[in-house]
Amino acid sequence: MRILLLNQYYAPDEAATAQVLADLGAALAAAGHSVTAICCNRSYADPAKRYPTREVVDGVRVRRIRTTGFGRRSAAGRMLDYFSFVTGAFLAMLRVERPDVIISLTTPPMIGLAGVFVARIRGGKAVLWSMDVYPDLLYALGAVRPRSIAGRLLRMLSSATVRSQDAVVALGESMAAHLKKAGARRVEVVHNWSDENSVLPIQSSESRFRREWGWDNRFVILYSGNLGLAHEFDTLLAAADRLRNVPEILFAFVGAGPRLAYVERRRDELHLANVDIRRPVARNVLSDSLAAGDVHLITMRSGVSGLLVPSKIYGILAAGRPTLYVGPPEGEIFDILRGGRCGTCVDNGQIDALVTAIEAYRSNAKLRADEGTRARGLFERQFTKSRAMAQFRAVLESL
Repeated sequence: MRILLLNQYYAPDEAATAQVLADLGAALAAAGHSVTAICCNRSYADPAKRYPTREVVDGVRVRRIRTTGFGRRSAAGRMLDYFSFVTGAFLAMLRVERPDVIISLTTPPMIGLAGVFVARIRGGKAVLWSMDVYPDLLYALGAVRPRSIAGRLLRMLSSATVRSQDAVVALGESMAAHLKKAGARRVEVVHNWSDENSVLPIQSSESRFRREWGWDNRFVILYSGNLGLAHEFDTLLAAADRLRNVPEILFAFVGAGPRLAYVERRRDELHLANVDIRRPVARNVLSDSLAAGDVHLITMRSGVSGLLVPSKIYGILAAGRPTLYVGPPEGEIFDILRGGRCGTCVDNGQIDALVTAIEAYRSNAKLRADEGTRARGLFERQFTKSRAMAQFRAVLESL
């Protein structure tokens, strides 16, 4: 089967969508399929950084489109980056070998419409892999008003995108419900994953990063991954402020993203010496980095449940750590933690409840160990890379 992968980013870029797409591409290539990826030549984190326009990554032929590099500094610049990529990608899809299947992600949001259009022209099938539900997510973030001209246009384009696909892959049942409501004819649920052979449970005392970062003898509450617009940090920072006089407790961030500057600014404004911020680590040492935390954090803003699924949950489960989830009491993260009994859920703004949960974990090593064991068990049953690859192959083979 000839398979074309379409997304703004691809490995070795560290964007989450780039990494999961590269995992899929490598698995499909290893299974004997002819796989081509079309992406941009810019880095997600640093648009000034460029990748080769052509290379082979784990058996996948990668074709990178030269695009503008305004990055995320402004909405106008981001739109120009999107437009330059979509234009270049459309032309590239017409030049590569005729694909049997085009798999489009949702970066940029409506790239799937270009994917299905080319699939129809060239006699192939189209699959949308929905990492985010647009334009609903833009509405929830306040970026676009639903009843504005732009909001109505985006709704129309989004509906056309999901309705025209031969299959839509959702990251969970809540997301699947949104996509079905939007008109998707066939929705398959395939959760994102972590590599069961690369991310393993490691004792905190054995983490190299924990020693290097000076976190020994601290109780580390770790937020690892993208600090995105859909994530809420005020509850967490208020809890850090409340616990500033408990020197053993450390709130740590390892990651980057559009809300990193806000977290840094609030930390400095509140003079929080108990908040440490580190830049992202390479994927091949992620297991050691995740082991540096005693308990992990995931946050989501109100109103975004089912519109995206933070992929950091799968690494946390693989690392065998409990999760503190601050967000609305619904959606994939809430369901995973409640069903697997491997974490604690706290509503947005419930600072007292978050502080109480932190102190409970700090004082009870058995609680942490039991939830960590259940987390790894749940991961091995439901969220391994090998399981997800088999599910994805089954979707493609059924088209």
